[in-house]
Amino acid sequence: MRPVALIAVVVSGVLGVALGIAGGLALDRGQQEDRPFADPLRLGVPNRNQPVCTNLALLTVARGSSATQLGSVVGQNLDKDIAYLDTSKSCRAAWVPSDLPTPRYVIYRGPFSTPAEACDAKFRAGDRGGIVTSLKAGTTDPVACLCFVTLTRPTLQPGMSIEGSNGIWIRQLQQLLVDMGRAPAGDADGSYDDTTATRIRAFQRDHGLSATGVTDAATWDALLRKGCDVYDS
Repeated sequence: MRPVALIAVVVSGVLGVALGIAGGLALDRGQQEDRPFADPLRLGVPNRNQPVCTNLALLTVARGSSATQLGSVVGQNLDKDIAYLDTSKSCRAAWVPSDLPTPRYVIYRGPFSTPAEACDAKFRAGDRGGIVTSLKAGTTDPVACLCFVTLTRPTLQPGMSIEGSNGIWIRQLQQLLVDMGRAPAGDADGSYDDTTATRIRAFQRDHGLSATGVTDAATWDALLRKGCDVYDS
């Protein structure tokens, strides 16, 4: 091949690559410009950081350090009004229980005006994995939803179904017993078993109630009257 022809082929190839890169960048910019919201992780839902500690409440749905960890959760919750935030660019709040490291990203619903609104949303959604956090500077623990929820408290008893919101009520009850020092740490498994019934009977005897092992209205009232005092208001 002649030198002139060889040079022409090389130049043509270089131009082709350059045009291809430029076209790809232009297409990506166009896709970003067409997107109606910021979405740096390309999850398909808005990135809405919460830089100001407003005392509003969020219902967190999931947490993680990458798009890979969060993608499946987004797919399961696309029918809900969700967004995600970067914790390094948001109010320093309780994104996870205090014994866990702070995640980089959090998927959430809200903000809600009060913790009660967020807690009601959690129970209605049957969301076992989510926690409610208050956008309050210096907060070290998630919101104790049993102390805020306004929904009618169900009667809990051994052998009941743990489907839907029942499992949330049971788990929250068990966590309350743990926080009151009436059960070992990590005892909240969401199943109202004989062990949970035994602990409820002990509480009922200590507070002059019929020791049935069933968490009825009177037992709920006594539990919350005593138990909510252990939390930071």
